[in-house]
Amino acid sequence: MLNKVGFEYLDKQGESVFETFLKYTDEKEKSSTVLGKILKRLLNKDRMIFLDVGSGNGECLRLSLNQIKLSKRVEFTLLEPSRDLIKRLRLTAKGFPLGVIVKIVHSTFDDFTASSQFDVILASHLPFARERLPQVFERMLDLLRIGGYLIIILRRKDDIHEFRTTFKSQLMGKDYQSLTIDDALEVFDEFAKIRPLRISTFSADSELHLPITDNMQDVVSIVEFLLNKKWKEFPRSIREAVLDYVNQRKGILHQTDGFALVRKI
Repeated sequence: MLNKVGFEYLDKQGESVFETFLKYTDEKEKSSTVLGKILKRLLNKDRMIFLDVGSGNGECLRLSLNQIKLSKRVEFTLLEPSRDLIKRLRLTAKGFPLGVIVKIVHSTFDDFTASSQFDVILASHLPFARERLPQVFERMLDLLRIGGYLIIILRRKDDIHEFRTTFKSQLMGKDYQSLTIDDALEVFDEFAKIRPLRISTFSADSELHLPITDNMQDVVSIVEFLLNKKWKEFPRSIREAVLDYVNQRKGILHQTDGFALVRKI
């Protein structure tokens, strides 16, 4: 199978730049707490079927499930396109609560096929372009059973959003806007005009602390992850502007994950 993912999710000296990013932020811990509260309410009966689109290394979901001490027999399908992250995901899944069933699928969402519908679908930090959201969300809703829940996690307009918008625009030579939870909510609000949906929102605040005083290699890796481009490909002027930006903020960027909980009625 082709590895249809960016370099950000492939191993670089033992870890991906995505995993380097995770080492310096408490986003996973803060967001897993909010997600855990949501899942505690949703996963309330045996034999529910759960799809996680883009599981990554599975750590956020594992933390959420262990936090709520899940005791129901739930079947999880974990979908991840990166062959390197799949290796971590298999290890993480061993730490899921006892009694759950875990199926790991190496596939993109576009290529994924399902033989049945799901009770809950989780999709965190989707890599899709804004114009594709209606098509992607419509397919997710089609994969949900009546009464099922879709959980979308995307950034609000936080410091990371500003950073990516500023510097990706410079790198691309045209205006760029990072995908936010507001973009997702706009799509669901339109859907709700023609199909019965119930939509609620939540958020989780966290911080990214870039190690600007003691590990510039990791700073570079985090910048590569956030801007989806290798540092060696940056023009010198943009490299300097990026470093000025993070130094002015003493290496601290505030983050807010937005959650959209959509029930298919």
